[in-house]
Amino acid sequence: MKLDKKEAATVINAIRFWEDSHKISPELAEELRNSYEVRSSNVDTIAWYAFISAVSCGLLAFGALVIDEKWIELLRKRWEFSEATVGVGFTLVAGVFVYLARRRKLKYPTSQISNESYTITIALSVAVAIAYWTRSLGLFNGDYAQPLLIATVVYGFIGGFLPSQLLWVAMLLSLTGWWAVQIYEWSGGGFRFAGMNYPLSMTLLGLLIWASSWLVEKIKPLISFERATYTFGLVLFLFAAWMLSIFGNYDDLGRWSAIKQGTLWYWSAGFTVVLAALTAYAFRSKNDTLRDICLVFFLANIYTRYFEYFWDRTNKGIFFAILAFSFWWVGRKAEQWRNQEKTA
Repeated sequence: MKLDKKEAATVINAIRFWEDSHKISPELAEELRNSYEVRSSNVDTIAWYAFISAVSCGLLAFGALVIDEKWIELLRKRWEFSEATVGVGFTLVAGVFVYLARRRKLKYPTSQISNESYTITIALSVAVAIAYWTRSLGLFNGDYAQPLLIATVVYGFIGGFLPSQLLWVAMLLSLTGWWAVQIYEWSGGGFRFAGMNYPLSMTLLGLLIWASSWLVEKIKPLISFERATYTFGLVLFLFAAWMLSIFGNYDDLGRWSAIKQGTLWYWSAGFTVVLAALTAYAFRSKNDTLRDICLVFFLANIYTRYFEYFWDRTNKGIFFAILAFSFWWVGRKAEQWRNQEKTA
């Protein structure tokens, strides 16, 4: 059995604990230590980057063929196909690849990255099928809300059926897009709904998706999507909150430009407090995902606040020197904590 480094570290600690507490004999402990292998991280890294490259190239090819060349429309008009016919065709293509992906996952359950490559075609085929179905049924008249809502349901269903992390993320992206378009419609073509502008509305949506990861974890068929839901919701929540700290609850660019940024200090302070609390909790609970994402936004927050309040008032060299020293100190402390944990 092959384990990655984190899994191997957990197994080693468990075996050591059992051996020290005399729950297992030294001979059995040694046998357990020899019963697994540590998977090469370099191979995993290469496979992961290859998968990202495949996704990127697939999206670029789709964009070049469908958006730039419009080959689907050219073929449809040349052969006088109806929009419903194109929708049926791409639905069948998606169905065939769903079948192939399902069969491959059952046959090679551990080849996650290779299996996910099939879902690129599924995601793109479903997108084209939904676009033509909604147009043929008169559901799309410059209104993207209904197609995006349908895409959310379809991606979620297929993602849970396979299961596929990529399609689950596509479902979350479609849900976010639907919420943004729906707010625009509910506001009557404006950018404020229920007293909230876009950043505030997206902050609440991100918080809702982030919180739903705990519910996803409790549902056995969806438990594999807990990490993707958690990460997506957290990133959306912090990104929207970061935008909220810049624009406040203003929905008009002209009005926002006319005020001093200092009048929105409470949004900045609130975002900073939330980041500090989440970062402290991440270090205390040893939540690597929460820690890393919070630190990225903490850096973005520092730079944002500097450009807002101190760009014209302080010497740039002195500011960045202080910033460099502070990050060096944080890195040094983090290294000391890590060494202490290893010693313990």
